[in-house]
Amino acid sequence: MIFFKNLILKISSLKFAILLIIFIAISSGLGTLIPQGNDQQEYIDFYDENPILGFINGSKVLKLQLDHVYTSYWFLFLLILLCISLAACSFRRQIPSLKAALRWTDYKDKRRFYKLQLINIYEVTKGVDRILQADCLLKKKGWSISKFKNRLSARKGIVGKLGPIIVHIGLIILLIGSAYGNFISQSKEQFLKLGESLDLINESTNSKVTITLDKFLIERESDGTPKQFISNLNFFSEEQNLNEIKTTQVNKPIRFRGLTIYQADWSVSNIVMEIDSVLYQLKLKAIPEIGDQIWGLLIELGRENKKNYLFTIDNEGGPLKVSNITDFSENFVYLNDPIEINSSKITLKQIIPSSGLIIKNDPSIPFIYLSFTLIIIGTIFSLIPTNQIWILFDENSNKLFVGGLSNRNLLGFQKEFLKLSNEIKNY
Repeated sequence: MIFFKNLILKISSLKFAILLIIFIAISSGLGTLIPQGNDQQEYIDFYDENPILGFINGSKVLKLQLDHVYTSYWFLFLLILLCISLAACSFRRQIPSLKAALRWTDYKDKRRFYKLQLINIYEVTKGVDRILQADCLLKKKGWSISKFKNRLSARKGIVGKLGPIIVHIGLIILLIGSAYGNFISQSKEQFLKLGESLDLINESTNSKVTITLDKFLIERESDGTPKQFISNLNFFSEEQNLNEIKTTQVNKPIRFRGLTIYQADWSVSNIVMEIDSVLYQLKLKAIPEIGDQIWGLLIELGRENKKNYLFTIDNEGGPLKVSNITDFSENFVYLNDPIEINSSKITLKQIIPSSGLIIKNDPSIPFIYLSFTLIIIGTIFSLIPTNQIWILFDENSNKLFVGGLSNRNLLGFQKEFLKLSNEIKNY
């Protein structure tokens, strides 16, 4: 029993919570630096040659579950431990503090006033019920009152005591929701060409919604680098009487019936070429060995003496670069501008870009929104100071004792306290 009590005391301590948060932050950093969810062999090949910190090779990365940090057992254990720490702190400190604040403290002895942060003592005339007057005045100004014959207690801002508890509840919901989302959420990346469609099927209701790429636009900087990708998607369902255009761009996803659709990437997926009077639609692949965002394919050109040429392109406007892989000579082909290469006449007819979309189903999103709402509300409540005033009339000395206490912003409360004291004296 003593061991369990000591364990709870350590888990609910601020130092323990801070250490946990630091460790979770470091773990999240590792999850950001190390690619997540790749093939195991990729980690072995890469980290055997480039070990982390000089000694964590590929096999250790896999054993430590650093290839899937956010769904690893040890990361989940850290989140559960932090939830327990926050809950224990609330039950051990915050809730008792709230209960204590809700109890009225009665100052019967004038000597206790001298221990308060603020105190004023006035000599007053007999025959006037100062406590009743103070009761009326403070109630008009929104104070809660507990009144006795020759004394009263008043308080304001007790809701501020709820702030830390609400923040802790919000953090616990956030941690649980994040862990739940890491295990349950599903994500799919899909490239759509202009006019191409994707069917979304709800298995529980057997309803279908068709998403079609209606328009795709790439905004570029003055130097030609991509600045923004914008996709107009048509959501259509005949059975649900749905026909609506929605727009997604980087950092502005579409929310649709529990799904989140992100604008994530783009590519040049196809080109339409006329080669020796024959029309071809050629599918391109990314060539990271040449550079970032370069797509191409290898093709033979020539009527008699055929040679291999590499077609590459790096933007949706062209030109198409044609490279002879033997002598590395290059030619550039512009839209609708015929050119002859190795006796073959070629014309670039069309460049077809694709919009890269990530469609994510994350049931934890409502929990995340709820948690942040609670955290914001709790933080606002925490900023509200809890102010208390005690008033005692000593019949023997005809003195009125007015004392005050505040848990924060004492300087601001001091001004209000002095003003109230004078009003109570002269009411």
